[in-house]
This record gives sequence, structure tokens and C-alpha cells, in this order.
Amino acid sequence: MVQVAGAGGLVLRLFGGVAIWHRSAPATREALGREYGDLDYVAHRKGSRELRELLEREGYVAERTFNAAHGDRRLIYHAPDGSFHIDVFLDRFEMSHTLDFSERLEVEEPTLPAADLLLAKLQVAEINQKDLTDTVMLLLDHELGDADGPGRLGGPRLDEACGADWGLFTTVTDNLGKLDELAGSLELGPERVARMTAQSAALRARLEEAPKTRAWRMRAKVGRRKRWYEVPEEVHR
Repeated sequence: MVQVAGAGGLVLRLFGGVAIWHRSAPATREALGREYGDLDYVAHRKGSRELRELLEREGYVAERTFNAAHGDRRLIYHAPDGSFHIDVFLDRFEMSHTLDFSERLEVEEPTLPAADLLLAKLQVAEINQKDLTDTVMLLLDHELGDADGPGRLGGPRLDEACGADWGLFTTVTDNLGKLDELAGSLELGPERVARMTAQSAALRARLEEAPKTRAWRMRAKVGRRKRWYEVPEEVHR
């Protein structure tokens, strides 16, 4: 679908669990891969009409009521045989926190950069084991550094996003702490568990040391006395 969209002049990038699976090594897929019930994508809002037309030409069936109500930021389509659905986020990902991907779609192909995939998983305030396990997959096969790219976790993107938003920073670092609790239950072997925990610790340290905006510091004074995340609506498909 990324290639089909690109041939039509549209930018479409794979997102979510399948994107992480795509970026993972075979050993990581075998150890931590799971069943994937849907395909998640990100596209530019400005091309949403053309994207709708493309998906329908490809045989996908629109969730018309949902798309009519939310189509300026999100679209849902079903496979022709109903076996899976497609969820398309337009520029922004709005769940527990809001992530703006509008400037990130052209960085890599066919997925969003690993840093953005990581943020999308760790921004979940009430995170579950599935999202934590997907995060482990990313950390095992990507080196934290100062650039995006294959096998790389772009630190500057993480620094900027978490350094501007105390709420996002808090949810992300809380969830990184939960990875250590999960490590012992995964059948990865001691070397890979040690790598994962080292990566998690390095990322937490980097986020702590990253520059913070004035807005971040002001919100930090309020702290946990006020809820710092949204409770997203459940989408029934």
C-alpha cells in the first residue's frame, strides 16, 4: 500500500505493531511477534481525499459513519473479506497524548522512523503488555543515537517531543520503568534482556538530561496533582 500510494503521488507510512514487526530482525520476530488484527498508517491530511479514493479503488470498504465524523484526522477502512481493517491517522496521532507526525512522514520509508513508533507506544497512559512488548522489539533492534535511519532510534526527536511536554515525558518515562518489570517474563535469554534494560536506562537518562521548555517547567510545578494525559474514546469496529 505504501508503494501504491507513492506511485499515485501520496505519502503513506506504516505505523503501529506491524511497522515495528517490519523493522525487527527475524530472531526478534520469532521471539516477540504476535497476531496483528489491523494495519495502521499515517498520511498527510492535505491528501486525504485522494487517499480515500485510492483505498476504495483498491477494494477497501469505508467505515462511513466514523469517517464522516472524524475524517479530518482519522479514517477507518475494512478489507474486502472483512479479515482485517486499516486505520489511517492524518498528520497527528491523538490518544493519551498528541503526537504531530506532519514533518516526519518523509524521513523514512515504508514506516515512520523508529523514534516516532516508540513515542506512539510509550505515550499510552494505561499501557498493556502488547504495547510494552512491541517497545521491547524496537529497543532490541535499534541503537539509540543522534540520527534516524535503519536500525537507529533518533534521540533528537525523542528529546524534542518529551522536552516540550511534561505530560508526555512523564508517561514515557513511567512506561520505560515498566519495561524492566516485564523483562524477566520474556523468553529472550540473559544477553538480550540485559541489552533491553540497558537501552531503556540509556533512554531514560537521555530524556532526563534533554533541554526542557518553559512550558515543560511550568507544568512540572503542578506535577501529578492534575491529570497529565487524555482518556481516548474507544473505537468500536
